[in-house]
Amino acid sequence: MNHVAIDIGASGGTVYLGTVTPTDFDVREVHRFENRPVERDGRYVWDLSALRERMVDGLEAAGERADDVDTVGIDTWGLDFGLLADGEVLRDPVSYRDPDATASRESLFETVDRRRVFEATGITNWNTPNTLWQLHTLARDEPTLLERADSLLMMPQLLTTLLGGRPCGEVTVASTTQMVDPHERAWAADLLEEVSLPTDLLPSLEEPGRRLGPVADDVAAALQSTPDLVTPASHDTAAAVAGLPLAEDAAFLNTGSWFILGVEREDPVRTDPAFEQAVSNELGVDGTVRLLKNVNGFFLLEECREAWRETGDPVDYDHLLSAARKAAARAALVDPDAEAFGIDAPMPEQIRAYCRRTDQPVPTGQGGVVRCLLDSLVTKTALELDALASVVEDPPSSINLGGGGVRNELFCQLLADATGMPVVAGPVEATAVGNLLTQALAVDTLPDLAAGRRLVESAFETTRYAPTHTEGWGRAKERMADLAAD
Repeated sequence: MNHVAIDIGASGGTVYLGTVTPTDFDVREVHRFENRPVERDGRYVWDLSALRERMVDGLEAAGERADDVDTVGIDTWGLDFGLLADGEVLRDPVSYRDPDATASRESLFETVDRRRVFEATGITNWNTPNTLWQLHTLARDEPTLLERADSLLMMPQLLTTLLGGRPCGEVTVASTTQMVDPHERAWAADLLEEVSLPTDLLPSLEEPGRRLGPVADDVAAALQSTPDLVTPASHDTAAAVAGLPLAEDAAFLNTGSWFILGVEREDPVRTDPAFEQAVSNELGVDGTVRLLKNVNGFFLLEECREAWRETGDPVDYDHLLSAARKAAARAALVDPDAEAFGIDAPMPEQIRAYCRRTDQPVPTGQGGVVRCLLDSLVTKTALELDALASVVEDPPSSINLGGGGVRNELFCQLLADATGMPVVAGPVEATAVGNLLTQALAVDTLPDLAAGRRLVESAFETTRYAPTHTEGWGRAKERMADLAAD
């Protein structure tokens, strides 16, 4: 059967056409578009009208390559949501990168402490602007808007309704909100009532693989068929993990705007050590739990590229990575999760200012900045992998890598060196593969996730990186720990 995966991240979207049978798995990219928050009335928001237009363009491109499209599934980043009244979106959703999106975070924790939040939701992610914080800020600063709303949809489901699907909730993306009980796989209503947030807006939660009805008539007009919309694993990380040939002894690392590092388990872990190490439990396919850590990822590099693009400097990856290879290793490190880094100033200047404040050599040129970022990202990842390993009985001994980092050979080798573990990189488009795989599960082409992963392992190439230069990384992790503690 033919399936379309619409994979939208916080910096761009890609549309894929996939053909899945019990013995074969083929994926083709058919359309790509940019996606960044736009500034309106002093806030950074997602342009829903533009996103719908770009999704329809992508479906049309898929229709030109396949006589029939059977299903369509959308995955996006987590955290962000739209508010609706009588089926109409009240305003474009505010981006979690908006500086004011979580302005009431500290007052939230005056009402309910962090340990209680973790016990209720299994989520820490104190470095992530969780939906819980966004909704709490909205209730404080814009209560009239919240009162007008009669439903709340996370971004994948919101975008699905724009193409004609019925509204619903889906567990993988809902679990990023810090508002879901990971054991019950349902909204943590008691916690929300404690912090005086409405629960009547929240849709019932469904597992991946549900049919949501056919695409709208105007969308079908661009195709030779009328496909059904379905819920894949609609959180991009859940899709990426589903699409990895994940070994039992392996950690996963999905690399995009955020780095999501974790291990897959059957049950949530809400122990004191897990809380102390700020480990989170997000939900996956087939009843799985992703025990994980978040690191602010390639967002920093993409913001640098955007700044350089505006000044006319070259921004292609081959140029930047070539320059980074020539720069000094670990000359300076930045904590990727530092609150100093945002979207309201050119990122290269923010990085240099951070290094000056922390009494480190200031990176010069594009190569120095990119090498600083790559060294910092792998060092922070290695540090967080140590924390993750300390709270599980069977710590990982290798890493399965998905996302944009798969194409970055320098990054992959640095990651293997920094962690001291072999890195298996691929498939390149793990998120799309996982999206398509869960659509195939929805129509019974594949019996279960394990069968899908076996098919992925046989159908897609991977690259293995062994640790080769491990000296110096222990000191780098100590420096990173000091930076993170400041």
